Amino acid sequence: MTVLGGYLGAGKTSLLNHLLRHNAGRRLAVIVNDFGSINIDVALVESQEGDTFSLANGCICCTLGDDLAMTMTALLKRTAPPEQIIIEASGVADPVRIAHYGTMPGYRLDAIVVLADAETVRQRSQDRYIGATVHHQLLGAELIVMNKVDLVSPATCQAVRQWLGIVAPGARIVEAVCGAIPLALLLDLSLDRMAVTTDVVGDRLVDHRSSYETWSFAKDGSLDGARLRALVEQLPEGILRGKGILTLSDAPTTRTIFQLVGRRWSLKQGEPWDDALPSSQVVLIGLPGSIDAAAFEQALQ
Repeated sequence: MTVLGGYLGAGKTSLLNHLLRHNAGRRLAVIVNDFGSINIDVALVESQEGDTFSLANGCICCTLGDDLAMTMTALLKRTAPPEQIIIEASGVADPVRIAHYGTMPGYRLDAIVVLADAETVRQRSQDRYIGATVHHQLLGAELIVMNKVDLVSPATCQAVRQWLGIVAPGARIVEAVCGAIPLALLLDLSLDRMAVTTDVVGDRLVDHRSSYETWSFAKDGSLDGARLRALVEQLPEGILRGKGILTLSDAPTTRTIFQLVGRRWSLKQGEPWDDALPSSQVVLIGLPGSIDAAAFEQALQ
């Protein structure tokens, strides 16, 4: 599950609409506070069952009921349960508190993503009534989407980015227009679906390939676990997302699953290799200039 937070008007709805239109062939369940603001394409709607829309692209969109745990349990019991759910926190909610539901049986927390309106976030953070809420939301983020950068000058954009880095030093920051960023930054995509692509936002073509870069590495056999951990600890600030299925020298008989979101990363034991040939694959996504392919490869060879 991914938790999506951010104060009122930051652009969560735009991002959710983007996800529903471009779901990368993935069965998503989007849990929202209110259907009214979500633009569910009528042509996509297969059926409606109470507070749940089933869409032709494999997605499900349902409203956030009184009991989030009951909603999440019901999703797992569906004939075709979703591969991942996106929970939209209300504009005044604490995303970290909602993220605790990622410990429920059948679920794993993938990321806490918080949107920030580049035009208003600093002003709102100083408001005597809502400022503490805005700060708390940003502080809990692993990935901050600085949205609506098209509405501010380059100088303001840079100033807001620096300010966010001070307010939320534990988060990575990406810029966006209309909430459109590569899905691989938001979803726990498999290795073969981590590509950075183009999207249409409104009537404009947004080429994410010019705004982000990817690096992939594959080899038969095992990687040196200590060297891998040292590499991950020293990854540049611009590395935003990563995933890998690895064979480590200190656990050669089982798969090791590597996940990186923002500054958080983990190595967890996976399934045994059994009769399969042990191998290692890693994919990283970062901002332009953040990936030193030669250095990364040398560190892992």
